[in-house]
Amino acid sequence: MAGLYAAIRRGKCKPGMAGEFAKRVKAGALPAMKAMDGFKGYYLVSGSDDTVIAVSLYSNKAVAEGSTAKLMPWIRENLGPLLASPPEAIDGEVLICEVV
Repeated sequence: MAGLYAAIRRGKCKPGMAGEFAKRVKAGALPAMKAMDGFKGYYLVSGSDDTVIAVSLYSNKAVAEGSTAKLMPWIRENLGPLLASPPEAIDGEVLICEVV
């Protein structure tokens, strides 16, 4: 699917902190992402072993690629204390998108 780009972040929360992580993202980071050019959607997945995976979707490649740097001060201050390790980042073009 041309014209859709993802910014994917994977991190590990401290035990039992995934719910608080989601609460803080919804209150702080999500409004900032919605204000970014071409924002299309956001998913936060809570996996096993306190792993969290965030997928942000944009129609603008540059914004998708720069979203982490733009949000990093907020992430460090508000999510840093909940994380057991720094998040990994992957940015790229969405090749298939099917929502039912």
